Order: sequence, then C-alpha cells, then structure tokens
Amino acid sequence: MGAKRVASAAGTAALAYVALSRRQRRPGEEDEGKKAEERWPERAPATWREAAAVTARTAGFTYAETLGKWPLGDIAFGISHLMRVQGNRQHEYTGSNCVPLKGPGVRQELIGLLRYLRLCMFFSKKPYEVFLEFAGYGQSDILIRKSKSKLMKPAFTVVHDESTKCFLLFIRGATSTKDRLTAATAAEVPFHHSVLQDGRRSNLVAGHAHCGMVAAARWIADQAIPCLSKAVEQFPDYRIKIIGHSMGAGIAAILTYMLREDNKLSSSSCIAFGPAACMTWDLAESGNNFITTVVNRNDLVPSFGKASASILRTEVMASSWAPDLQEQIQQTRILGFVNSSLNFMRSHIPFLPNPGSKEELNLSSDARSAVQKHWALSCWSSVAANRQTLESGTQGMGIPALMYTYAGTDQNTDKPTTAGEPASYSREEPDRPRSDFEETNLEQLLKSLRSSPVPSQPHQLYPPGRIMHMVVLPSPNEPGTGKQRDQDGVVAIYQTPRSMYGKIRLARSMIRDHYMPRYIETMEMLIDKLAEDDGDDSEGQLGELNPTTKEEDW
Repeated sequence: MGAKRVASAAGTAALAYVALSRRQRRPGEEDEGKKAEERWPERAPATWREAAAVTARTAGFTYAETLGKWPLGDIAFGISHLMRVQGNRQHEYTGSNCVPLKGPGVRQELIGLLRYLRLCMFFSKKPYEVFLEFAGYGQSDILIRKSKSKLMKPAFTVVHDESTKCFLLFIRGATSTKDRLTAATAAEVPFHHSVLQDGRRSNLVAGHAHCGMVAAARWIADQAIPCLSKAVEQFPDYRIKIIGHSMGAGIAAILTYMLREDNKLSSSSCIAFGPAACMTWDLAESGNNFITTVVNRNDLVPSFGKASASILRTEVMASSWAPDLQEQIQQTRILGFVNSSLNFMRSHIPFLPNPGSKEELNLSSDARSAVQKHWALSCWSSVAANRQTLESGTQGMGIPALMYTYAGTDQNTDKPTTAGEPASYSREEPDRPRSDFEETNLEQLLKSLRSSPVPSQPHQLYPPGRIMHMVVLPSPNEPGTGKQRDQDGVVAIYQTPRSMYGKIRLARSMIRDHYMPRYIETMEMLIDKLAEDDGDDSEGQLGELNPTTKEEDW
C-alpha cells in the first residue's frame, strides 16, 4: 500500500506540473518562458499549484541525479566493493593540514556545544512540551513557534535563553516527507552575502547555494526578523544563535548570512551540527568568524552533493569491482549447491550433458561475458560525464586499450592502466578474439564520445564556516583488528580544511554517524578525554544536562 500511494502521489504531481507548465504564451513570451522554466524557485511556494510544480520538478531532478546516472550494478556491488577497498578513512582528518584542538578552552566550548545539541535533539524529536521542560523554559520564553513543516517551510522556534543571554533559534531537520522534498531540491541557485564591518557594507561575496535551503531560509527570515528585531530592542545585550542539525543546519547557516545583513541582527551566529553541503567555497569561507560546523566521524552529509557524487561515480567505475563480483559468484555456496544438484541429475538422467561437457567448462566464461556486458552498459551511463577524462588519456589508443583504461584496472592485476603504457590482456586468454558484441559497443562508445556535448559541471558545495571534525581512531595498542568498540578507540577533534569535504569518503557507518545520538556519544567521549588530559575529573558542568540517551530512542 505504501509503494502504491507514493507512486500515485508522484504521478499526480507530475501530471499537475505538466498541466501547469503548459500555459498559453504570447508570441513574444516564448524565449522568456524558456528562461523562466530553467530557473529554480528561490522562495517557498505560496500556493498549492506552485508546490505541486516544485514537487514534480524535484522528483524528476532527484531521479536524474541518482538512478538516472547510476547503473543498478554500481549501486548494488560497486559501492560495496569500493567501501571494502578503502576501509576506514577517518585518519585523513588528522593529517598535517589539520589542526588538533586541545586544552581547557576547547573542552569548555564542547560543553556548550553539547548543551545546544541536546536542546536541538529534543526540539526535533520530542513533543514541544517535553523540549520546554527539558530546557527549563516557560511559556513566556517562547518568542515564536512553527511546529508544522511544509515544502520549503521547516519547523522552527525562537526562545529566550536567560542562562546564556541569547535568543536561540532552532531549526528542525528532515523528519517528514515535505522536509525531505526540501532537502531533495538540491539544484544550485545564485546567492550572495553583504559583509558588514563597523555597521557598513564593505564587501559582497557572491556564489551559489542549495535551492531548497535558500528558499526555506528566506521563509524563516520573513517570519522571524520582526520578532527578533523587537526582542533585540528590548534586550540589547543579548545575542542571536541559530542552531540546527543536517538539513536544519544548512538552513541555519544560510539564514545567518541573511540576518547579519540587518544592522540590528548583525551579532547573529550559527552552530551547525552535520550540515549538508549547501554553498560554494567563497560563501562558506566568509562565514569562518560566525559559523561553527561540527562533523562526527564518517558522517556522509557534509560532503554529499552533485559534484562529489559525480566524483564518487567515477571512482566506483574505476575500482574494477566486476572481477570481485565474479569471484564471489564462483565461490558462493549457492553455486556449489546448484553444481552438485546438476551432477546428481546427470547421473540419473541420461540425456543431460555429462560433467565433462563443454557447457560445464564454460561456466566462468559465461559469467565473464555477463560482467563485460555490465561494463559496456555502465560506460553508456557515464559517457558525457567522463568524456573529457577519456579523450585526454586515449589519444592513439586502440579499442581494447580504451576498454581497459575506462574500467580503471587490468582484469587480473590491481595495477592501474595509464595512457602512457599499453593495456594488458588476461593472462589466461592472451589471444582471445574480441566478440562482435564488444567491438560494436566500443565503436559506438568512441563515436558517442566524439559527438556528445560536454555538460556544464555542477558547482561544488561545501559545509559552511569553521569546521571541527571529531574522529575515533583504532587504539594503537591493538592495531589492525578493525572490530574494536568505540570505547577502545582514540578520540580527538581537529580543525579541518574545507577542501577535504569536496570528496565523499565511503564507510559502513557513514549514515549512522550522522544521527544526533551518535554526535552526543562522540562529544561526551571527547569531553571526558580532554578532562583526563587536563587532569580535571570534575563532571559538574557536563552532568548538568546529561540525560540517558540511546540511539534506538530516536
């Protein structure tokens, strides 16, 4: 029933979009209409018709960027194979270009961040009354509350926090279907920020940002700015902090840029936990002084975007996962069971081929043929995206060399094939003639490479502001086990450069590490570790807001 409802809703949205987009135009409006159709909305939809059009377009965009580009084989086997090859890559966040953060000052900052993270989790996952009770707020502390989310209109609240002398604006992440549609509207739209210095606009930083998050931030700004301006006039010594997790963190960062352009609200700052990659480099760099981004372990979201996904797709196809899959198929117990069953049937049914027949001996070659067909189909799915790479490295190469260069590695070795050396063939079949299927498809591939247009490259999006990355590495006392518990690892925090988040690093825990309870777990371990390093065993400040939190509760 659930799948039928989703399919029905998607079909209805698509029909509505087509009906709404095919309106009558005057003769002079045709070019203008085409330009308007190419632009994504930069504000939340005001009517149900606009919402239906955005939903349909988002559904098409999401399919085109996922299943429309990724062959099913790459999703099912290629990513898993590349993940096994890469292993845990948290150590990359501790390199020479990463700055370790230590000392009592860092511990005090983490204690404050931990409190905000718990408040954000209670606001996002618990009833609003439970959030107020947990934080110790009363009804008089609520400045504004929007508890129901819509497309590009996320739930948020503004509260008066007397203990920190701040007005806290919490933005909920993607917890509903409408929120996920907002996150899926991931096209880049132009966005700029006017930097204020001494109350004057001194510089304009231009770039691009996530469409759905920009529209959501503008909607929240329209709702919250009148309320915040009045509150700041009443309490001029209070500051404004905008807090969010995941999609809510990306919206919070973009909203902070908007609020800081108002002189009354120029003291606004942002705390973003696991924010989505939501803005281009210059915009993200300009927020170093007022946006703090916290990333946990292998969290995927801060690195995930169209450009980084395109890089990942190239890595998956170059990892030569097909031979690994072939070996698994040959070694599986199911295949052994089938072979034994066939042998049993041959011994009792005389007209079946005997075990020494040609069909039995050609089983592995049939599997090899199926794998090669997948490679050819995978090439077709990424021809345009990889045209420049292939053309630069395949001048003067023959069709067989092109096939192995595109696959990334030799069939029987792990050594990469480069343009400067000839591609080697299988050692088992050095003189195997090319089949008509391979010749035809590779000729078509070359022809397509020469004729297909090169698409415009998507903008690389990054997490905003100053980035603090928490890592848990295996203990040096027991290296190489790979099965240690988190408590046995070495926990640390580093200030990492933004360039590290232009690439997706696969890990088995990359989804689980994005959840807020995992952030809290790592942050608690880190605070305890810093306390041990400083010789301070006091837990009064940490225990003030330390409820029992389990991952299954959320």
